[in-house]
Amino acid sequence: MKKNVLFLMTISIFCCYVTSCSDDDVMAEHLNQWMLDNINAFDAIKSNPEYKELLSPGNEGSIYYKVLQAGTGTETIKYTSTADCYYKGWLVADYPYYNLNAGYVFDQRLFDDGVPVNFSVRETYSYDETSGYTYQTGGVIVGWKTALQYMVKGDKWEIWIPYQLGYGKEGATNDTGSLLIPGYSTLAFEIEVVEVWGIDDL
Repeated sequence: MKKNVLFLMTISIFCCYVTSCSDDDVMAEHLNQWMLDNINAFDAIKSNPEYKELLSPGNEGSIYYKVLQAGTGTETIKYTSTADCYYKGWLVADYPYYNLNAGYVFDQRLFDDGVPVNFSVRETYSYDETSGYTYQTGGVIVGWKTALQYMVKGDKWEIWIPYQLGYGKEGATNDTGSLLIPGYSTLAFEIEVVEVWGIDDL
């Protein structure tokens, strides 16, 4: 009887191990395909003559952009400025493991949603004496930082950002901790600048 119990326990543990390995293999396969699809999507934009290249300020890489609407502003947004923007961001490839499809809009603020969002180009930091921690309270991903510093009031662009200038290998989660943007994501955005502010104007 004891031998039978031990045998059944061994089989059960083995099945769990095989299932776990199988799940890991499936996840790895999906991740590899996801990475490849994102690279291919970005490469297709790079070779599309409608899109132009912009090198990031820190030479970390390039984004590609297409002008959808030319603005009437006369000065580009400065590193020390903030900008009121409408925007929409979406994924460019399918990720079946997480039930995500190309074109999935992960975040947006459009005209019909109400007032635009004010974005700070540079990072700002605040020190919390109670916790002893320093928190970043401003700034945008490098891809946005790159685009905004070439845009003027009224500009509306479509921009494509490689993962290195977006949310990197880790991706991003929402306020509840759920996956919002997978790691290695090429991101596409429409950004419309509706107002530009200097730091002293706020």
